[in-house]
Order: sequence, then C-alpha cells, then structure tokens
Amino acid sequence: MTDMTFAQIRRLDFTLLLVLHGVLQHGRTTAVAADLGLSQSAISHALRRLRDVFGEPLFIRRPYGLEPTPRARALAPQVEALIRGAQAAIGGEGAFDPGASTRSFRIGATDYLAQLVAPPLLAAFGREAPLARFAMHVVRGQDALGALRRHEIDIAIGRFARTTAGLNAAPLFTDHFCVVARAGNRHVGARLSKAQFEQLGHVTISVTGDFRSFTDEDVRALGLARRVVATAPTFATAFAIVSRTDAIAIAPSRLAARLENAFRLRTAALPRALAPLKIAAVTRPARDDGVAWLAARIAEAALAD
Repeated sequence: MTDMTFAQIRRLDFTLLLVLHGVLQHGRTTAVAADLGLSQSAISHALRRLRDVFGEPLFIRRPYGLEPTPRARALAPQVEALIRGAQAAIGGEGAFDPGASTRSFRIGATDYLAQLVAPPLLAAFGREAPLARFAMHVVRGQDALGALRRHEIDIAIGRFARTTAGLNAAPLFTDHFCVVARAGNRHVGARLSKAQFEQLGHVTISVTGDFRSFTDEDVRALGLARRVVATAPTFATAFAIVSRTDAIAIAPSRLAARLENAFRLRTAALPRALAPLKIAAVTRPARDDGVAWLAARIAEAALAD
C-alpha cells in the first residue's frame, strides 16, 4: 500500500514533506539544503526520520546523487499535491511569485521541441524568474503523458496522436516537414523527386538506435520508401552528419530554419507533403499557478524567432 496511513501522517511535518519533495526533484541534499535554508545535517536527519516513518529507505545513494526507490516515486504525487494545496490555501491567487520563486520546473519534450523552446525560455526565466530553473526531459507521446500523470514532469509538449483524457491540452503551433541537406549537395534542388528521395541515403532520428523513426508511418502512408544509412539520437547529431555527407534527413521546418546556418545546411521540399506536426502543451487539471505561468512562457518561446 503506497497511500500514507493516519499513523504516518501524525509523525510527519511540513519540513519533512518539503525535504522529501526537494530530494525527489533535485536528487542532491546540497541543493535541497540551499533551497530550504537548512544545514546539510538537518537534511540528513530529515531523511532518517522519513525512513523511520515509512519503515524503509526512500532513496538509494548513487555516484550521481540520491535515486528514489519505487516507494518514493509512488509517494511523489501525494506529496506534491499536499504541498501545492498548502501553497494555495496560504497564498491564494498570489501563491506563485515568479520574481521570488526558487522552483525547479520539469518539462517533458522531444529533442526537436527542447532545442526550439529552451533558449528563449531560459531568456524569459532570466527576465521574470531569475531564481527559478527548469529541466528538459526528453520524452514523447504516451510516455510523456504517463510521466505527467505520475507527477514526474510538470508539463508535456509535443504531438499527441492519442487521447489526453483527464489532462488539459492547449495547442501551441503547427509545423511542417522538409528535407535537410548539406549546402553544397549537388543532388538536392528546391524540391526532391520521388526517385531522388528514394535513392539518396537518409539519416533518421531514433532515440533507441533501432532504425525506427517517428516519421516512418507518415512516409509509408505517402507511398514513399527511403534508404536509411544511419540513425542519430538527436536532430543536432543528424544535422552534423548531413552537413559533412551527401545524406539527407527529414526535419521539422522551424528547427531546420533555426539551425541551417549553424550547420551550413539547405532545405528542400519533399516529393509529397507529410502530415503537419500539431504541437500542444499538456498539463494536469489541478490548479497550479506556477505551471500556468510556465505554460504561458513556453507558448511565447515556441513562437520566438
């Protein structure tokens, strides 16, 4: 049973909950101590008390920090709900103050959207929330929605083909696909023919390296085939490969426009247009003024040049 019992609740106080919440977010006691204004020894003592309350350790010490146990991960949504509820009860409508907040936000996004959104978003944080910060988690589709429901991230941005039932989804923008090639690639003009598209080597995006790409179904639906010569885990890596070879890649137009000068690339039209990318931002339905502020900044960042 992962729910907190009444006996456990009686032994908890909000300092313990804040420590638990902080370690779940940061994974390092030094960061939690700095956020809460407590000593390192006080954080260690709180973790020992949490272990006693729940009858087992909630974190495992690793070289990179403290890793939550399955029990701690299961408790995370309940702890966050308690803390957010307390903030709302005490602070009301003004509970989130960007200028004073030290909150760490977690954003679930694909590699493509992380590269588009992160730079202008960091600039917005610098202007409006200089003490806050954000972490980009590369996750997409149903995996991202699952992470959102488990409170592992605060917001998910991406293309969500299936249902987002029980969550709030807001459209961000629509993008289109293009072909990316080396600027001096003599095989590529303004538009590729079907024969050119199928004869040239392709670099596709695959996080797992299994030669499966998120554009596979769209390409097949148009009656096109492609010869995959390499996969890359990110678009930046794919662009680096394309920039030094005669291989091509399919990429979202907004990202290609953002990076074509940096990688000395050129873009071309596909033989047939792929279905557009309809990008949305998804959040949990419970009111959270901080996430609402973040969603608005992400929407602005998504439209930045």
